[in-house]
Amino acid sequence: MKFVLQVSPRGQITLPAPLRKALSLKPGDPLLVRLEEGRLVLEPVYLLPVEAYTEERIREFLQASQADDEEVAAFRRAWGLE
Repeated sequence: MKFVLQVSPRGQITLPAPLRKALSLKPGDPLLVRLEEGRLVLEPVYLLPVEAYTEERIREFLQASQADDEEVAAFRRAWGLE
């Protein structure tokens, strides 16, 4: 499947409906774009939410775990919290 696209004055392109349908793309879906040997490559990506843990949330995890004090200290060092 090949299409000729134009870049708008704002740098935007519109993906033709057959391409969007083939990739099951919906409005707002994220795409990864990379430059590869002089070509633009677009790929659908799936983003997972990331939670920034508060000290309180970390305490909840540690209380629910079966880790001893030494292991908890090692976790905190590995997480950059000490």
